Amino acid sequence: MQVQKRVNQIRHHLASTDTSSSLRVPHHPDLPPYMTPLNPVRFLLRSAQTYPNKVAVIDGEKKYTYATLAERCLCLANVLLNMGIKKGDRVGILCQNLPAVVEAHYAVPAIGAITVPLNTRLASAEIEYILNHSGTTVLLVQDIFLDQLSEKAKQHLKLIHVADSPNNPYDQTLTTGMHQKSWYEIWVEPKETDTISVNYTSGSTGRPKGVQATYRGGYMTAIADIIHMNLTFHSVFLFTVPMFHCNGWAYPWALVATGGTQVMLAKMDYGVIWKLFEEAGVTHYGGAPTVQAEIINHSLAHRLPRPVTVMVGGSPLAGSVIKRMRALNIHPVHIYGLTETHGPSTVTYEPSIIDHLPESEQYRHLARQGHAMVVTDEMQVVDRDTGKAVPCDGETIGEVCYTGNQLMSGYFRDPEATRVAFRNNMFWSGDLAVQHPDGTIELVDRSKDLIISGGENISSIELENTLMELEPILECAVVAGPDDRWGERPYAFIVIKKGQSLTDDQVIKHCRSRLAGFKCPSKIKFVDVIPRTSTGKIQKFVLRNELWKDRERRIN
Repeated sequence: MQVQKRVNQIRHHLASTDTSSSLRVPHHPDLPPYMTPLNPVRFLLRSAQTYPNKVAVIDGEKKYTYATLAERCLCLANVLLNMGIKKGDRVGILCQNLPAVVEAHYAVPAIGAITVPLNTRLASAEIEYILNHSGTTVLLVQDIFLDQLSEKAKQHLKLIHVADSPNNPYDQTLTTGMHQKSWYEIWVEPKETDTISVNYTSGSTGRPKGVQATYRGGYMTAIADIIHMNLTFHSVFLFTVPMFHCNGWAYPWALVATGGTQVMLAKMDYGVIWKLFEEAGVTHYGGAPTVQAEIINHSLAHRLPRPVTVMVGGSPLAGSVIKRMRALNIHPVHIYGLTETHGPSTVTYEPSIIDHLPESEQYRHLARQGHAMVVTDEMQVVDRDTGKAVPCDGETIGEVCYTGNQLMSGYFRDPEATRVAFRNNMFWSGDLAVQHPDGTIELVDRSKDLIISGGENISSIELENTLMELEPILECAVVAGPDDRWGERPYAFIVIKKGQSLTDDQVIKHCRSRLAGFKCPSKIKFVDVIPRTSTGKIQKFVLRNELWKDRERRIN
């Protein structure tokens, strides 16, 4: 014990006097020298050595270099150790996009613990369910969300308070972890298949499930982000995507790996976004189509002096939106993935590959989800009855199935749901798609959202894309509504942009000019808002249920 104590003292001394030594971590003695488990935490240690004075994080007026970021992460790791956190324990995060969230992505796994990012938009009961189900014992919580915690949760959890203000109690907490154990002393070497975080699904149709993200999956997704989004030392990423979504789509790790800069955005303010585009030199951001619509229609919108790449998740962008974005020097890249695939796992065409096509045809291609990212296996569209791949003809519908490095290891404390998801040695996504002759996939619907009218399959996504070609439409949703003759027909819910107008006849005429008659909406409802889950996904089941309840009321 005395020898080990002396060794630790020497290590601590080296950590306080030698920057290079302080950022070194041990190689596991049971592993051969040619094998180090893939672990995204190592990205920070390298970048803090390589780019110590480069700005890593911008949070309003505050700027943290890589050396400072590494020190703050180490302090947080020591704080957690002092609170009794050990390997395998769960540490919850209930915060907006703040530096504390980035730091937790490194400090928590560095000591072998597991992060549990919580959606800040959830109700108190939903938060309590996740905290209980995950077994979270320590919670980083932003003070503005304390009211969303039950009294029971406040009593049973150890809280680390975070504030989006100059007097941040979190910064004071970090000082209690200073001058303690070094990276070498705190380091817990994981297995690649160990859980790095448990990310809960939105639970729009039932209890949320805890998706077990792995060290390997996080590392590989970060590498895919770097490759497909051309991230470099000069990249500046604006976090419009909440970091509780799939660990910020792995960008807190990817940006650090390249030595890029992460710009925090605590809440969506489109005026602030346009200001940051200019002042922070933003090169990348991400978000759903609704975010893009707000950005390009903002009063401050103007053509930017430098190109900005935006990762667009969710439904594909309409051609008119892509055209407007490009005019502003904002270049969208359509991506697709799930919480179960660590976020983005497919990417659409490189624009130069299809630039010989007519513009309208380019937009149709860019709406496809595309090919699997480089770090995962080729995606398959599989017949749900036979378990075999469907023909690559762009017509035959099947379910999107995955294998490869970006998959979760399973659902936390839910072996039955894991078994169902991984049947036939594949992950079944629940998304329906066709596969084109060039191998690209194109979603046609979620399995529960496909409209079957008189035996004909109608893709709500195809109809939504067609509707979004109309300039006055801000957003829309298509669901199956009751029909006495055909069983069900497409109903379109449409939100109109401020100051614009549109009639039923104009909508129907537009759709009939582009689609077969049976695919066109039977009913059109103009609404002020479309219901969404706490993660921003359209709640089609809410719209659908209301339509069918109306029918039942009429019958009865």
